[in-house]
Amino acid sequence: MHIGWNRSPPIRLQAFIDDSASDKGDKRLFMAGYLNRADTWERFCEAWTEELQLAPTIAYLRMVEANNLRGEFKGWTKEARDLKLKGLQRVINHFRPLSFQFTVNRGEHFRVLTPVSPRGLGSPHFICCFSVISGVARYVAGTKANTQIEFIFDEQEGVSADMALLFHEMKRSITRGARKLISSAPAFKNDKLVLPLQAADMLAWHLRREHENRRSEHDVLPMADNLRNPNGHLESHIDDSHLYEWAEHHEKQEGVQFLKSKGQWRKFRQDLSRFAEVGAIPPKGKRMAHLLFRLRIHFLAFLARRSLKKRGRP
Repeated sequence: MHIGWNRSPPIRLQAFIDDSASDKGDKRLFMAGYLNRADTWERFCEAWTEELQLAPTIAYLRMVEANNLRGEFKGWTKEARDLKLKGLQRVINHFRPLSFQFTVNRGEHFRVLTPVSPRGLGSPHFICCFSVISGVARYVAGTKANTQIEFIFDEQEGVSADMALLFHEMKRSITRGARKLISSAPAFKNDKLVLPLQAADMLAWHLRREHENRRSEHDVLPMADNLRNPNGHLESHIDDSHLYEWAEHHEKQEGVQFLKSKGQWRKFRQDLSRFAEVGAIPPKGKRMAHLLFRLRIHFLAFLARRSLKKRGRP
């Protein structure tokens, strides 16, 4: 399913992504969303707005509010709520975006990887964000499309700042064909204002509830099957074995223990920002500047170790 991608001149694609985390079983994190042409998303926004404004009116959709009949759905009946959701589902189906889901076992991630990782890199949201970008870009590259892809995530505290600083370095791990399709570092925006993020929230929430396989008398109707595109749905799960490999790698990195707290990581981000301003980290700057940056980080870790020893810590 190419959604008219192979047209000339080059067209722009946009992927909108939201997350939903389970508190059951393996506590799996779902990041899911939709990919479509930018001009098609413009028409989607018009139709979505019309559906939101149909009586009974809501200003925006958030599934947690819909499911619990609070917020925009306060005072609604279950039947009226379900009719509103079905109407919004029809808007999504009409524009036929490519749907996708990427997941990670948060329970195992927190147990194995988080304890040995720098604070920012120890977040399952950070890993899952990058997996979405890599996976969607590789899929589109396989279609030989003449395009650029813009990635827009729902706001995530901390993750947006970490992505802004580390994305260009991490992007090097993506194959060249997929890498050249990524227009820029991902954006993180407010789902109340960016309407396609509300559709992504709808998909992520239902996929998570499907995984949990739980229902209550007040729960919304199961809609996951109707929210997946039957002609184009990507699904990828980060295997636990990868978590073990990354944990083993992180354990061997010198100085990680000095990047664990909020304060330490904040200082590290400030240093990264300062170097970025003078062109010392990719994509700007020369190779020597990159080398000096890495030496600077190792030197900071060495100074931290020395200061800890002076205070009698191991």
